[in-house]
Amino acid sequence: MKKVFVVVTIVCAGFGLSPSFAEEPEPSVTLSVGADVVSSYLWRGQECGGFSVQPSATVTFNKAGISIGAWASAELFEKGEDALNMTEFDLSLAWNPIEALTVGVTDYYFHTDGYFGTWNFSSCSSHTLEANLAYDFGPLALAWNTVVAGCDVGPNDDRAYSTYVEVIAPWKLGSVDGSAAVGASLWDDSFTQVDTDGFKVCNVTLIANKELFSLPFYGQVVYNPASDKIYFAVGVSF
Repeated sequence: MKKVFVVVTIVCAGFGLSPSFAEEPEPSVTLSVGADVVSSYLWRGQECGGFSVQPSATVTFNKAGISIGAWASAELFEKGEDALNMTEFDLSLAWNPIEALTVGVTDYYFHTDGYFGTWNFSSCSSHTLEANLAYDFGPLALAWNTVVAGCDVGPNDDRAYSTYVEVIAPWKLGSVDGSAAVGASLWDDSFTQVDTDGFKVCNVTLIANKELFSLPFYGQVVYNPASDKIYFAVGVSF
């Protein structure tokens, strides 16, 4: 799971003053670093962990439109027999040929075996490689994600090419903003954790953002029609 960072530039002017500062050129390389603390790690309509810390960092080469990112999730406290105890580390490479279009790949790694020793993307690897395509139309954004290598085995022990598509719409009501999303698996896959074969809607999500105590909090409600399960989580970004 990846977090998208938006860099905002704020210009302040004193009352009755008109400063004429020269506009600084955009830096060729920028670095964004952040972290989320979440009550539950929810991803594509399923719970992937309990109370978790999720740090991230992205280096962007602005002129080329290329970004290299790292994202991690570590579940805390829950160490019982039924706990998920999920530790994840993802690497991503993305290219924006135009502002609205993103083309990229994501390497998902789950802490079950050695990191470099299983970086062969075989069917028994701890790594999963996914191709990503997204386009932002403004009122709606579309995303297409297909697993192309790694731990992604279909019902006949062949490559499943698990594919998840999602439609996202931003919203704003007063001082609260957020997004709504509907996602589906297009055919038999290896990640939705339900027995239903073929096409299935597996994610209906509503996210609300609100600044409290000068910190950006957010809450999300997730319903998975395929498994008939509902989840709720809150988080804060730093």
